[in-house]
Parts: sequence; C-alpha cells; structure tokens
Amino acid sequence: MSSNFMMSRLPEIVKDAIQNRLWNDILPSSSFYLLAAPILLLLIGSLITMILGVFKTDPEKPCYPSWYVAVFICFASAALAITAKIETPVAFLGSGVLIDEISSVSFSVIAIGTLFTLMASSMTAIGKQLLRSELISLLLMSAAGLMIMCSAGEFLGFFIGLELTSISLYVLVGYQRKSFQGMEAAIKYFILGAAASAIILMGAALIYASIGSLRFSDFRNLNISIDHPFSLLGVLLLFSGLSFKLAIAPFHSWAPDVYQGANSHLTGFMASLVKFSIAIVFMRILSSSLGEGRHTSLIVMFWVLGAFSIVVGSLFGLVHNSLKRMLAYSSVANAGYFCLAFASLASNPTSLEAKQSLMSYAVIYAVLSMGAFTVIAWFEDHNREDLLKEELAGMGSKKPFAAFALTIFLFGFAGIPPVAGFFGKFFLILSAVNQGLIGLSIILVVFSCLSLYYYLSVMVEMWFKPSTRYSAQSNQDSETNSGMLILSLIAVIASLFIGIFGPRWAINLDYSQAVEKNTRIINTADTIEEQTQADASVIHFSR
Repeated sequence: MSSNFMMSRLPEIVKDAIQNRLWNDILPSSSFYLLAAPILLLLIGSLITMILGVFKTDPEKPCYPSWYVAVFICFASAALAITAKIETPVAFLGSGVLIDEISSVSFSVIAIGTLFTLMASSMTAIGKQLLRSELISLLLMSAAGLMIMCSAGEFLGFFIGLELTSISLYVLVGYQRKSFQGMEAAIKYFILGAAASAIILMGAALIYASIGSLRFSDFRNLNISIDHPFSLLGVLLLFSGLSFKLAIAPFHSWAPDVYQGANSHLTGFMASLVKFSIAIVFMRILSSSLGEGRHTSLIVMFWVLGAFSIVVGSLFGLVHNSLKRMLAYSSVANAGYFCLAFASLASNPTSLEAKQSLMSYAVIYAVLSMGAFTVIAWFEDHNREDLLKEELAGMGSKKPFAAFALTIFLFGFAGIPPVAGFFGKFFLILSAVNQGLIGLSIILVVFSCLSLYYYLSVMVEMWFKPSTRYSAQSNQDSETNSGMLILSLIAVIASLFIGIFGPRWAINLDYSQAVEKNTRIINTADTIEEQTQADASVIHFSR
C-alpha cells in the first residue's frame, strides 16, 4: 500500500521539482538581465563589432566603426555597474552568476579598464594594430569572460569565463604574425595555458568526486587531510592551475615571454584585469571556508608560493634590461604579495581585513599596471617595441610628463607613499600579521626594498642620464601626445588619490556573497517517504 502510494506521488513530485528548479535556471527572472547587463552588453558588443568587420574593405587597417561601438558598450557597461543598487546579494543560474557588491566593483573595474585600453590603443601607431574588427571583438569577449569569472559562484560558470578569456587572449597575443617574439609568446602561452586549464579541470573533478557539488559555497564540506586524498589533491590542483593564471612562481615561466612579445596595450590589459579577476576568484573560493578546522596544508602552500614568488620576482628583475621583462618579474613579485591575503583567508575565511586588503590591492595593482604599460606604449610609439632601460636616457627632458607618470607608477609598485601601492601593501601586511604570518610579511618588506633597485634604475636613466644616439625618439605627433597625456594623467590622479585618501571603498564594501537557496530536485526515496508519511498523517487526522 505504501509502495503504491509512493509511486503515485512520484510524477507529481518530479514535475514540481522540474518546474521550480529548471525553469529558474534556464529562464531566470527579469531582474537577472538588469543586474547582469554589463556582461550581456559586452557579449552583444563583441558580436556587433564582429559583424561590422564583414563590411570593412581593408582588414589590415583600423575599423573605427567597431571601435566606436566598443567604446560606447564599455562606457555603458561601466555606467550600469557603478549605478547599480544591490541591496541583497542574489544568485542566478544555479549559482553560476552571483550579483553582490563584489561583482559590482569587479564589473566597474573591468569595464573601465577595457575602455581605457581601447582609448589608449587609438592614440598610438602600435596600438592601432589592435583596432581591427576581429581583435576588438576578441577584446570585448575577453572582458566579458573576466566578468563571468568574477561573478561565478560555482565551477562551471567560472570555467566558462576562464576559457572565454583565455582563448581570446591566445589569439590577441599572437596576432602579430610577422613578429617572431609575438608568435613564440602566443605558442608558449597557449600550451602552458591549456595545461593549466587541464590541471584546474582535474582538480574540479576530484572535488566533485569528494562532495558531489561544484558550488563554492559547498566547499565547506571538503575534508582537506591526508585521510581524504581526493579532497586534498583536488584543492591543490585547483589552486595550482589558478596560480598559473596569476603568474605565481614557479608557475610564472610564461609571463616574461608573453609580456615581452605582446602589444604593450594588450600587456597592460593582461597584467591588470586578468590578475585582478583571478584574485577575486581566489577570494570567493577561500571565503567559502574549505572544510572545518585550521587548514595548515593550505597556509603552508600559500606561504611557500608567496615567499618563492617574491624572491624570484625581486631577484630576476635585477638582471633584465628589457622594460617589459622587468615589469613581468615585478608582476611575479606582486603575485607573491597576493599570497599574503590568500594565506590569511585560508587561516580565517571570515577575516574582513584579509578580504579588504585583497580587494584594495587588486584594484590598486590594476591601476598601476594599466598606467605603467600605457606610458611604455607612449615611449615605444614610432620606436621599436620592447625598449631597454638604456633607451629611456634623457626622457626626463624630452617627455617630462611621461617620465613623471612612469616614476609615479614605479613608486607605487615599490610601495612608497603617497602613491596607492603603499596602502595596498600596508593592508596586506596588517591582515597577515593579525593572522600570525609574520615570517612572510618580513620577506615582503625585505624584498620590496631589494626590488626598489630596479625601479630606481629606470628613474636614473630617465632623469639623471643625458640622451644618447641610442635613446628612444620623441617624434610623436601632437594628437598622440595630448591623448596619451590625458590618459596618463587620469591614471596618475587615481594612483595619488587612493594613496592619499586610502581605499575607503574597499573598507566600506559588503563582502557577503550570494548563496543559492536549497531548491535541489527531490529524487531520493527518503524524501518521498517523508512526504508519504506526512500525507498519511493528514489522512489519519481527518479520519
């Protein structure tokens, strides 16, 4: 009798589950389209610019109609992200898209950074090579992928964003087909990037085998110990793959070659926005509390990776004369600084100081990187790409504002006040010390002083050495100089403003993340039995 009753109720239960869960996942509510408008606009803009390229007669020249559309799309996306009012965090598409204040800040930074890249590219001769329709479309797709990564609350959404960004960047890095360095960088980036993606997938598969879920909020069910090797190995593989994307040593070997071989505007895009987005992904995963207890293995892993990355980035930057390779190793060292916040979150996932320091340093590093590579592109215009430090001799007198702007950004990387980098490193050290990570904090301070040497060596070339016949020429036209001056000035003002007044927006930000309601499909015998007993009790009571 009970079995027949259960079978009679099964179609009704399954139908109710499908209507309640699948309908919301496949066709979300109208609020989703408004809150996720920055992502949707970039995706639509990438399709429009691709179609406009079909009507372009000369594919080798800039397609300005596509550029106008891309600039408008990025501006609209940034405006929507900044003006969006998010009272309560909301999860859509099965936690595939989380709309909260973290997402809002991420959308704003990515849209503004993409707009900045498009504007700077239109000012220089080397940048105009990026303004072909298909390349603009790839740039918008890459930005949309970064937004998807930053708003993802489960692995599938994150991986879709990661691959959308990565595949676009593989093509963008190697678009200069006549450049040997560019093709070498693209091949190396593609092979190592594919390997990192495979490592991330394997880690996700092991995590799913352990807990049966890929939502970040469910990672609290993981048991990271030697007794549960699947969970431990899955988490280690996942973080190893993400460390490659962030260029943490020893997963950094691609960064110097890719930075050197890619267009300087594109390098600034990768160095700033891609690193920013991966840092946000780390914060979302680590904030989910990976199981119970103190995660000593994770803390040790981030401690070792951070220390090694800081040492490698600081020492190897001393022996390179190429500006791009020097800044590439600077980015490796800065990736090690991020590990302080990662270790702090691994130690205490609820640490508000760690989240504030990670968010503020991610945004500050994005501003500094975008500004530094914009100035380098300004120097390279009508000169050869990949300038050496010696070729900047005399630039303090030839281009005083460009030299001043680069000096500000280098001071920021070194963490010298009143530039923004000081506050970023200060908050990182403060959060790490409060979690007992004193040794790693000392390594950061010591090697920050050491890396100051190669930052100062660039300043010495610009300000204290006379121009030679090997120095870069300053024969840019007035339009290029005025446009790049305005963009560099915006980045300098942002760096100094944050450095003087501090990242108050990061301190006042609400770091609570959206968690999807438990609306899982009812497909177990226990659940059916519970409902059967409830119905039987109702029948008995009515009798």
